[in-house]
Amino acid sequence: MIGPFRQRRSWPSSFATAFIGWIGLTVIVALIAGYSAPLGHLFLIATLAAVVQVLVLRLAFFALKMDRGISTGVLWGGATAALIVASEMAIFPDVRAHPYVAMITGVYIGTAVGAFLSYFYADDRKIEREAQAAGAPIDYGRDAHWLDPFIYGGVAYEVALIPRTLDVAIVAAVVGMIVGVVAAGVSHFFLSRWENSAATIPAATVAGAMLGALTGLLFRSYASSLMLPLPIEGAIAGGLTFLATSIAGRTLAAAERGQ
Repeated sequence: MIGPFRQRRSWPSSFATAFIGWIGLTVIVALIAGYSAPLGHLFLIATLAAVVQVLVLRLAFFALKMDRGISTGVLWGGATAALIVASEMAIFPDVRAHPYVAMITGVYIGTAVGAFLSYFYADDRKIEREAQAAGAPIDYGRDAHWLDPFIYGGVAYEVALIPRTLDVAIVAAVVGMIVGVVAAGVSHFFLSRWENSAATIPAATVAGAMLGALTGLLFRSYASSLMLPLPIEGAIAGGLTFLATSIAGRTLAAAERGQ
């Protein structure tokens, strides 16, 4: 990852975190509920929420003591999200029409964003302190590539689904990015137990195909524009996402071990 995105606690990274969370999960919840209208309005609502939340949490970060722990980030993330959703209910009829779903979804997203902002700050500062104490250059290592899995997932879903409409292309990118971060979590927290060995790659690919088959059902409103049955489309996309992510995880793990 290039520039300020290598530092997860940077302002650009904070906005990226919020955009992925608010837009990604808002679209996915809408798809689960059978939403089939144009996505532009949903994007506007989610983008506004993301921008407002990041501005509030980052500008008041130390005043809110979010640098002291993830639990504080969860608290303020949820609180600000609740206020944002309540405000959007007063502005947007679509949000007002589904108050409970909107509030539950928004608070869930907001707590996650708040948690990540606190975690990213603490973890980056830990890496920086350790480098300074050792008199070494700051190297964020694998953590500098935190956004890569979103790209792998988005590209994999576009390749697998071959979208014929703009809405399908957008949904494919959004769903792919969320699956990509799941794949990254599997690679980092589970496959790393086996040092991301070559044998973990096919296992991860199979797991990704199983998860992907379920995500294929999210495209049921667009089934007529896809070439294969939805579970098969999703399985291919999910398998490709986990394949790319596990290969990248193995490469980065080997680099950290100096191999």
